[in-house]
Amino acid sequence: MNLTDLFSWLTDPGQRTFWLFWVSTLVLALLWAALDWQERRPRIGQWFSRAYWWNTSACQDYVLILLNGALFTLLGVATLVLILRVANVTYEGLNVGLPAAVWSAWHGPLSAVVYTLILVLLDDITRYGLHRALHSRWLWPVHRLHHSASVLTPLTFLRVHPLEKLMYQCRTALVHGGATGSYFFLFGQHSQPWLIFGISGSVLLFNLFGANLRHSNIPLRYGRLEKWLISPAQHQVHHGVGTSRYNYGSAFAIWDRMFGSWRPGAEHIELPDQRIPLARQLFLRQF
Repeated sequence: MNLTDLFSWLTDPGQRTFWLFWVSTLVLALLWAALDWQERRPRIGQWFSRAYWWNTSACQDYVLILLNGALFTLLGVATLVLILRVANVTYEGLNVGLPAAVWSAWHGPLSAVVYTLILVLLDDITRYGLHRALHSRWLWPVHRLHHSASVLTPLTFLRVHPLEKLMYQCRTALVHGGATGSYFFLFGQHSQPWLIFGISGSVLLFNLFGANLRHSNIPLRYGRLEKWLISPAQHQVHHGVGTSRYNYGSAFAIWDRMFGSWRPGAEHIELPDQRIPLARQLFLRQF
Protein backbone atom coordinates (compact mmCIF):
# COMPACT_ATOMS: atom_id res chain seq x y z
CA MET A 1 0.00 0.00 0.00
CA ASN A 2 1.38 3.44 -0.95
CA LEU A 3 0.44 6.95 0.14
CA THR A 4 -2.02 7.44 -2.73
CA ASP A 5 -4.02 4.39 -1.59
CA LEU A 6 -4.71 6.09 1.73
CA PHE A 7 -6.41 8.97 -0.06
CA SER A 8 -8.17 6.99 -2.80
CA TRP A 9 -11.51 7.72 -1.11
CA LEU A 10 -10.93 11.38 -2.05
CA THR A 11 -9.35 10.85 -5.46
CA ASP A 12 -11.55 8.09 -6.93
CA PRO A 13 -14.41 9.68 -8.94
CA GLY A 14 -16.27 6.38 -8.73
CA GLN A 15 -16.91 6.92 -5.02
CA ARG A 16 -19.30 9.33 -3.36
CA THR A 17 -16.43 10.59 -1.21
CA PHE A 18 -14.57 12.01 -4.27
CA TRP A 19 -13.36 15.56 -3.51
CA LEU A 20 -15.43 17.16 -6.29
CA PHE A 21 -18.64 15.78 -4.78
CA TRP A 22 -17.77 17.42 -1.45
CA VAL A 23 -17.33 20.74 -3.27
CA SER A 24 -20.70 20.37 -5.00
CA THR A 25 -22.26 19.38 -1.64
CA LEU A 26 -21.03 22.59 -0.02
CA VAL A 27 -22.16 24.71 -2.98
CA LEU A 28 -25.67 23.22 -2.91
CA ALA A 29 -25.90 23.68 0.86
CA LEU A 30 -24.88 27.34 0.57
CA LEU A 31 -27.37 27.95 -2.25
CA TRP A 32 -30.10 26.35 -0.12
CA ALA A 33 -29.16 28.55 2.85
CA ALA A 34 -29.00 31.69 0.70
CA LEU A 35 -32.73 31.44 -0.05
CA ASP A 36 -33.47 32.21 3.61
CA TRP A 37 -30.15 33.11 5.20
CA GLN A 38 -31.40 34.26 8.60
CA GLU A 39 -33.46 31.13 9.16
CA ARG A 40 -31.09 28.59 7.61
CA ARG A 41 -27.66 29.94 8.54
CA PRO A 42 -27.54 28.00 11.87
CA ARG A 43 -27.73 24.69 9.99
CA ILE A 44 -24.74 25.60 7.87
CA GLY A 45 -22.99 26.74 11.03
CA GLN A 46 -23.38 23.24 12.51
CA TRP A 47 -21.00 21.95 9.86
CA PHE A 48 -18.21 23.92 11.51
CA SER A 49 -18.95 22.71 15.04
CA ARG A 50 -17.26 19.86 16.86
CA ALA A 51 -20.60 18.69 18.26
CA TYR A 52 -21.91 17.88 14.77
CA TRP A 53 -18.97 15.74 13.68
CA TRP A 54 -17.88 14.28 17.02
CA ASN A 55 -21.05 13.13 18.77
CA THR A 56 -21.81 9.55 19.82
CA SER A 57 -23.78 8.76 16.65
CA ALA A 58 -21.11 10.15 14.31
CA CYS A 59 -18.36 8.27 16.17
CA GLN A 60 -20.30 5.05 15.61
CA ASP A 61 -20.34 5.93 11.89
CA TYR A 62 -16.54 6.22 11.87
CA VAL A 63 -16.08 2.91 13.68
CA LEU A 64 -18.31 1.17 11.13
CA ILE A 65 -16.46 2.77 8.21
CA LEU A 66 -13.16 1.41 9.52
CA LEU A 67 -14.67 -1.96 10.45
CA ASN A 68 -16.31 -2.54 7.07
CA GLY A 69 -13.21 -1.33 5.25
CA ALA A 70 -10.96 -3.73 7.14
CA LEU A 71 -13.41 -6.64 7.05
CA PHE A 72 -14.09 -6.53 3.31
CA THR A 73 -10.40 -6.03 2.55
CA LEU A 74 -9.57 -9.17 4.53
CA LEU A 75 -12.40 -11.13 2.93
CA GLY A 76 -11.30 -10.02 -0.51
CA VAL A 77 -14.90 -9.35 -1.57
CA ALA A 78 -14.63 -7.16 -4.65
CA THR A 79 -17.79 -6.05 -6.42
CA LEU A 80 -16.01 -5.91 -9.78
CA VAL A 81 -14.88 -9.53 -9.47
CA LEU A 82 -18.42 -10.59 -8.58
CA ILE A 83 -19.83 -8.65 -11.55
CA LEU A 84 -17.42 -10.33 -13.98
CA ARG A 85 -18.24 -13.73 -12.54
CA VAL A 86 -22.00 -13.19 -12.83
CA ALA A 87 -21.52 -11.85 -16.37
CA ASN A 88 -19.68 -15.03 -17.40
CA VAL A 89 -22.27 -17.27 -15.77
CA THR A 90 -25.09 -15.33 -17.47
CA TYR A 91 -23.45 -15.61 -20.88
CA GLU A 92 -22.73 -19.32 -20.49
CA GLY A 93 -26.27 -19.96 -19.26
CA LEU A 94 -27.88 -18.17 -22.20
CA ASN A 95 -25.49 -19.84 -24.64
CA VAL A 96 -26.89 -23.26 -23.82
CA GLY A 97 -29.24 -24.05 -26.69
CA LEU A 98 -29.67 -20.43 -27.86
CA PRO A 99 -27.90 -18.68 -30.73
CA ALA A 100 -25.50 -15.96 -29.61
CA ALA A 101 -24.98 -12.51 -31.11
CA VAL A 102 -28.28 -12.54 -33.01
CA TRP A 103 -28.50 -8.73 -32.68
CA SER A 104 -24.88 -8.03 -33.59
CA ALA A 105 -25.92 -5.80 -36.50
CA TRP A 106 -27.70 -3.47 -34.06
CA HIS A 107 -24.66 -2.86 -31.88
CA GLY A 108 -23.83 0.84 -31.84
CA PRO A 109 -24.73 4.18 -30.22
CA LEU A 110 -28.47 3.43 -30.10
CA SER A 111 -27.98 0.08 -28.37
CA ALA A 112 -25.65 1.79 -25.87
CA VAL A 113 -28.33 4.37 -25.06
CA VAL A 114 -31.02 1.71 -24.62
CA TYR A 115 -28.66 -0.43 -22.53
CA THR A 116 -27.83 2.52 -20.27
CA LEU A 117 -31.49 3.40 -19.71
CA ILE A 118 -32.44 -0.20 -18.93
CA LEU A 119 -29.48 -0.62 -16.59
CA VAL A 120 -30.21 2.63 -14.73
CA LEU A 121 -33.87 1.69 -14.22
CA LEU A 122 -33.06 -1.91 -13.30
CA ASP A 123 -30.38 -0.79 -10.87
CA ASP A 124 -32.73 1.67 -9.18
CA ILE A 125 -35.76 -0.59 -8.84
CA THR A 126 -33.63 -3.40 -7.37
CA ARG A 127 -32.19 -0.90 -4.87
CA TYR A 128 -35.76 0.03 -3.97
CA GLY A 129 -36.72 -3.62 -3.64
CA LEU A 130 -33.78 -4.54 -1.44
CA HIS A 131 -34.23 -1.43 0.70
CA ARG A 132 -37.89 -2.24 1.23
CA ALA A 133 -37.00 -5.86 2.04
CA LEU A 134 -34.53 -4.59 4.65
CA HIS A 135 -37.50 -3.01 6.43
CA SER A 136 -39.25 -6.38 6.70
CA ARG A 137 -39.45 -8.17 10.03
CA TRP A 138 -36.75 -10.65 8.95
CA LEU A 139 -34.09 -8.18 7.76
CA TRP A 140 -34.93 -5.19 9.96
CA PRO A 141 -32.45 -6.29 12.71
CA VAL A 142 -29.69 -5.82 10.11
CA HIS A 143 -30.91 -2.52 8.64
CA ARG A 144 -31.88 -1.11 12.04
CA LEU A 145 -28.24 -0.14 12.59
CA HIS A 146 -28.45 2.40 9.77
CA HIS A 147 -31.63 3.91 11.21
CA SER A 148 -30.24 4.16 14.74
CA ALA A 149 -28.25 7.28 13.80
CA SER A 150 -29.43 10.14 16.01
CA VAL A 151 -27.47 12.70 13.95
CA LEU A 152 -27.25 12.64 10.16
CA THR A 153 -23.90 13.65 8.68
CA PRO A 154 -22.76 13.19 5.05
CA LEU A 155 -20.82 10.11 6.19
CA THR A 156 -23.86 8.37 7.71
CA PHE A 157 -24.52 6.72 4.33
CA LEU A 158 -21.60 4.42 5.26
CA ARG A 159 -23.26 3.47 8.55
CA VAL A 160 -24.33 -0.03 7.50
CA HIS A 161 -24.10 -3.49 9.00
CA PRO A 162 -21.51 -5.73 7.25
CA LEU A 163 -24.33 -8.11 6.27
CA GLU A 164 -26.22 -5.25 4.62
CA LYS A 165 -23.09 -4.15 2.77
CA LEU A 166 -22.66 -7.71 1.51
CA MET A 167 -26.30 -7.85 0.35
CA TYR A 168 -25.87 -4.64 -1.63
CA GLN A 169 -22.66 -5.93 -3.21
CA CYS A 170 -24.45 -9.11 -4.28
CA ARG A 171 -27.33 -7.02 -5.66
CA THR A 172 -24.91 -4.89 -7.68
CA ALA A 173 -23.16 -7.99 -9.01
CA LEU A 174 -26.41 -9.68 -10.05
CA VAL A 175 -27.81 -6.59 -11.80
CA HIS A 176 -24.69 -5.32 -13.53
CA GLY A 177 -23.20 -8.74 -14.17
CA GLY A 178 -26.47 -10.08 -15.53
CA ALA A 179 -26.94 -7.06 -17.79
CA THR A 180 -23.35 -7.22 -19.04
CA GLY A 181 -23.53 -10.93 -19.81
CA SER A 182 -26.90 -10.57 -21.53
CA TYR A 183 -25.68 -7.70 -23.71
CA PHE A 184 -22.59 -9.63 -24.79
CA PHE A 185 -24.72 -12.65 -25.60
CA LEU A 186 -27.18 -10.65 -27.71
CA PHE A 187 -24.76 -8.35 -29.50
CA GLY A 188 -21.46 -10.22 -29.41
CA GLN A 189 -19.79 -7.08 -28.07
CA HIS A 190 -19.01 -5.67 -24.66
CA SER A 191 -21.60 -3.27 -23.31
CA GLN A 192 -20.87 0.43 -23.55
CA PRO A 193 -22.94 2.30 -20.95
CA TRP A 194 -22.96 6.08 -20.74
CA LEU A 195 -19.61 7.14 -19.28
CA ILE A 196 -18.29 10.53 -18.19
CA PHE A 197 -14.59 10.69 -17.34
CA GLY A 198 -14.53 6.92 -17.32
CA ILE A 199 -17.33 6.42 -14.77
CA SER A 200 -21.07 5.95 -15.04
CA GLY A 201 -22.74 9.18 -16.12
CA SER A 202 -25.80 8.48 -13.98
CA VAL A 203 -23.64 7.88 -10.88
CA LEU A 204 -21.69 11.07 -11.55
CA LEU A 205 -24.85 13.18 -11.81
CA PHE A 206 -26.41 11.51 -8.76
CA ASN A 207 -23.35 12.28 -6.64
CA LEU A 208 -22.83 15.74 -8.07
CA PHE A 209 -26.35 16.99 -7.38
CA GLY A 210 -26.94 16.31 -3.72
CA ALA A 211 -26.19 12.68 -2.86
CA ASN A 212 -24.04 13.70 0.11
CA LEU A 213 -26.85 15.88 1.46
CA ARG A 214 -29.23 12.95 1.81
CA HIS A 215 -27.71 12.13 5.18
CA SER A 216 -27.24 15.61 6.58
CA ASN A 217 -29.01 18.45 8.37
CA ILE A 218 -29.71 20.24 5.06
CA PRO A 219 -33.28 19.46 3.86
CA LEU A 220 -32.74 20.34 0.21
CA ARG A 221 -36.01 19.88 -1.68
CA TYR A 222 -36.66 19.49 -5.41
CA GLY A 223 -40.17 20.98 -5.53
CA ARG A 224 -42.36 19.33 -8.16
CA LEU A 225 -39.44 17.16 -9.25
CA GLU A 226 -39.85 15.19 -6.01
CA LYS A 227 -42.56 13.17 -7.73
CA TRP A 228 -39.83 11.87 -10.04
CA LEU A 229 -36.53 12.20 -8.20
CA ILE A 230 -35.76 11.49 -4.55
CA SER A 231 -34.47 14.68 -2.92
CA PRO A 232 -32.19 14.84 0.15
CA ALA A 233 -35.18 16.09 2.17
CA GLN A 234 -37.23 13.07 1.12
CA HIS A 235 -34.54 10.65 2.23
CA GLN A 236 -34.28 12.50 5.54
CA VAL A 237 -38.01 11.94 5.99
CA HIS A 238 -37.24 8.23 5.59
CA HIS A 239 -34.93 8.51 8.61
CA GLY A 240 -37.51 10.33 10.71
CA VAL A 241 -39.30 8.83 13.68
CA GLY A 242 -42.58 7.31 12.46
CA THR A 243 -41.87 7.97 8.76
CA SER A 244 -39.32 5.27 7.91
CA ARG A 245 -41.93 3.44 5.81
CA TYR A 246 -41.78 6.21 3.19
CA ASN A 247 -39.29 7.07 0.43
CA TYR A 248 -37.37 3.84 0.02
CA GLY A 249 -36.17 4.95 -3.42
CA SER A 250 -32.59 5.74 -4.27
CA ALA A 251 -32.62 8.07 -7.30
CA PHE A 252 -36.15 7.84 -8.73
CA ALA A 253 -39.37 8.46 -6.82
CA ILE A 254 -41.50 6.56 -9.34
CA TRP A 255 -41.20 3.25 -7.47
CA ASP A 256 -42.42 4.82 -4.22
CA ARG A 257 -45.38 6.32 -6.07
CA MET A 258 -46.16 3.00 -7.75
CA PHE A 259 -46.08 1.05 -4.49
CA GLY A 260 -47.65 3.63 -2.18
CA SER A 261 -44.59 4.66 -0.16
CA TRP A 262 -44.03 8.19 -1.50
CA ARG A 263 -43.98 11.32 0.65
CA PRO A 264 -42.67 14.83 -0.13
CA GLY A 265 -39.65 16.26 1.66
CA ALA A 266 -39.99 18.24 4.88
CA GLU A 267 -38.06 21.11 6.46
CA HIS A 268 -37.99 19.48 9.88
CA ILE A 269 -37.94 15.85 10.99
CA GLU A 270 -37.50 14.10 14.31
CA LEU A 271 -34.57 11.68 14.48
CA PRO A 272 -34.38 8.75 16.91
CA ASP A 273 -32.71 9.59 20.22
CA GLN A 274 -30.87 6.31 20.69
CA ARG A 275 -27.54 5.65 22.35
CA ILE A 276 -27.28 1.91 21.94
CA PRO A 277 -23.84 0.26 22.19
CA LEU A 278 -22.55 -0.52 18.73
CA ALA A 279 -21.64 -4.10 19.67
CA ARG A 280 -25.26 -4.88 20.51
CA GLN A 281 -26.36 -3.61 17.11
CA LEU A 282 -23.65 -5.48 15.21
CA PHE A 283 -24.57 -8.78 16.83
CA LEU A 284 -28.27 -8.15 16.13
CA ARG A 285 -29.27 -8.23 19.77
CA GLN A 286 -32.67 -6.88 20.72
CA PHE A 287 -32.62 -3.39 22.21
